[in-house]
Formats: sequence, C-alpha cells, structure tokens
Amino acid sequence: MKYTLEIPDQEEAFVLEFLRRLTSVKLTPMRHRTAKPAEMDTTEYLLSNPANAQMLRESIAQLRRGQTVTIELPQE
Repeated sequence: MKYTLEIPDQEEAFVLEFLRRLTSVKLTPMRHRTAKPAEMDTTEYLLSNPANAQMLRESIAQLRRGQTVTIELPQE
C-alpha cells in the first residue's frame, strides 16, 4: 500500500523525522516533484509546454527585432 502526503514546508522536517522513527514505514524519495498548476505562475505554466515555450521565445525575438503590429481597438 502506498500513500502520498502533502506536507507544508515548515512542517516537513518534523513529519519526516517522525516517519523515520516508525519501523513499519519505508520512506522512498520521489523522483520528480512536480508543482501543482495552482502553484505555478503564468510564465512557468506557459513555459512548461515545449510548443508554447518555442512560440513565446519567437514572439519575444520578434519584439526585440521591432517586428510588431499595432491594432487600434474601437472605443465604446
């Protein structure tokens, strides 16, 4: 049986030490610790997808080269 615990950072050391002292508990480090989408800011989220990251980098390069388009929005 496996359990996953989400522990606040400030309590991590205490909980890990407690679990280490229990002889019936085996701790296995997680290979990847992925952030939940709610914890990512917008930039991290967009850059997490390789296709999005490439398009964003190209857009930034176009902006730096001065290749921009100005669109006037109608006033209401």
